Amino acid sequence: MDTPDPPLLEFAADDALTGFRLQRLEVYNWGTFDKRVWSLQPDGRNCLLTGDIGSGKSTLVDAITTLLVPANRIA
Repeated sequence: MDTPDPPLLEFAADDALTGFRLQRLEVYNWGTFDKRVWSLQPDGRNCLLTGDIGSGKSTLVDAITTLLVPANRIA
């Protein structure tokens, strides 16, 4: 049985954008983000989350953390 080739990573030509960058985050039925798909699209750039208390800033950070950090390391 053939194993698939690993995915190719595209590296930035500009060192200012080196490393992994978030292109898009979509949440659906995650915390207060329900009933439709909510999208955040920083396109690999810096992004500032602002908003009123209870608007979902921590919920979005929780979604990103859940995807990137092993469950036994979140504290």
